Amino acid sequence: SESLRFVQAMKNGAFHSGIKRSPYEATFGNKMKMGLANSIIPKNVLPGLQTEEDLEAALTEPKANIVEVGEIDEEVEIDDDVETHGETIYVETRDIENKIPARTQKIKQHREESLIGLQKQARQMLQMSNKKMPIVLIGQTVKIKIPEVDRSKIDARTLMSKVLQVVDADFYRLGTKAGTLSQLFTRNQFTLCEENFLESAIIPENEIGIRQAVSQLSLTGGQGLIRCDCLKKCETNRCKCRSKNLLCNSRCHSSQACTNK
Repeated sequence: SESLRFVQAMKNGAFHSGIKRSPYEATFGNKMKMGLANSIIPKNVLPGLQTEEDLEAALTEPKANIVEVGEIDEEVEIDDDVETHGETIYVETRDIENKIPARTQKIKQHREESLIGLQKQARQMLQMSNKKMPIVLIGQTVKIKIPEVDRSKIDARTLMSKVLQVVDADFYRLGTKAGTLSQLFTRNQFTLCEENFLESAIIPENEIGIRQAVSQLSLTGGQGLIRCDCLKKCETNRCKCRSKNLLCNSRCHSSQACTNK
């Protein structure tokens, strides 16, 4: 956790390919100051530092120049005839106030250019996506990947479906031989088949879930998440597997003895 702030600073100061600048620069309008540039040592002293002894002397010097006006733009310089009181230099804020509108305009410009860069990157990503995934038309056959929890081990890995409707140009309503799927799908959730296997198939209008559709179209009746936690050898119909005429599997009742295998 001690080094987390340094890692975050490196990420904020790194060049971003989308906005063509670092996130820090897009937020504050100037590049991140790192190392000695972010210290209390005056900038006119930095060029003369050659060794570690010079740096230590600059830090421990009794009359070190400490500015009490917060962050100052890089172009603001401190005059030699500024009145000093002890070890502190009081600087008039007139020049700094005059630079505030320029800094604000600079930040606004950086943010507008960053927005343009992000929009350009989004268009490029969309073009790449459309190239990899061509447009699907109504009536074409597609394949949906079936989650492992919704099928048995010997069932097919994909579910053949037919595109019935396009909703809001981004979502697709699909239908199977067992019924119309209740959820909507995005383009990256299915793949297009080269042939229209379900072109002449009649799609029932009743809505159905993926797991239920897989169970009805499965040669073994499907399984999904059906498993039992019986403690008495699965001898009665209280066993979920036995009541559905299924054999217990490795997911059932851990290492307990079983008669339904």
